[in-house]
Amino acid sequence: MDKEFTKKIEAFLGIEKPTDEEIIEGAKLLLQCNPAHERGIYNSAMKRPQSMLPWVRTDLRKYLGIRKRGLTTPEVKKFNEDTIAAVRETLAKVPEDVAEEEEGEEPPSTSQLRLGKRVDHDALPADIQALWAKNSERWKKMRALHYQLSLLIAKPDYAPCDGNELCYQLRQLDTDLRNDYRRYDEWQPAPEKPIEEVVTDNVKTIQNARTAISRNLAREKQTEASLQKLQDSVNTLVALKQTLKPETIERLRELGISVDEQG
Repeated sequence: MDKEFTKKIEAFLGIEKPTDEEIIEGAKLLLQCNPAHERGIYNSAMKRPQSMLPWVRTDLRKYLGIRKRGLTTPEVKKFNEDTIAAVRETLAKVPEDVAEEEEGEEPPSTSQLRLGKRVDHDALPADIQALWAKNSERWKKMRALHYQLSLLIAKPDYAPCDGNELCYQLRQLDTDLRNDYRRYDEWQPAPEKPIEEVVTDNVKTIQNARTAISRNLAREKQTEASLQKLQDSVNTLVALKQTLKPETIERLRELGISVDEQG
């Protein structure tokens, strides 16, 4: 993609009142965009620049949009064909709350099917329900644009570049519609969390540590093993930010048990 060429088109379209010479330069840019299709406008602009200015501007805007979408002129035809195929597939399924036909829109196809809401639609969250309504509006807009495109394609001088802007709009709508239908169809409530028992591992650990302290403090004679058991139990309670009664702390210290870190 020639970025400098794109800048030249933008520069010409930015001129509010171009001179005859500038219009002719604009017509030359137009001819470079599509020599086969724009020869007529170019030839007329050479003779009557000012009268052809609206046509030169209109077609240059069209090609500028194509270039900004990252397409070359040869790629436009495939983009349009792929888009039209996808859109026709979408339009073949009519949302159940959309009228069969509205004024100014294409007649419904005999092959159209009705697309129904989920049976639990009314129980869905508001944002998920809203996807359905939004897609119904998108679908109607797609039907109207597709009708405009069909009228454009029917013209004898139609070229793929003429319909690319409409195809681009249709592609965006179709992509958004498909994505939102997927969200709507696949939505599921979060699984309920199982009710946890009140007694946790920490609670059991705390209970065991307190029991060990009570039993070992009640011993008439302490051993190395019982003192170590006391120290381990105190350390456990400290680590779990548990408190001890002042009288218990005093008795532990008398036995040489460290409780200095007790909160």
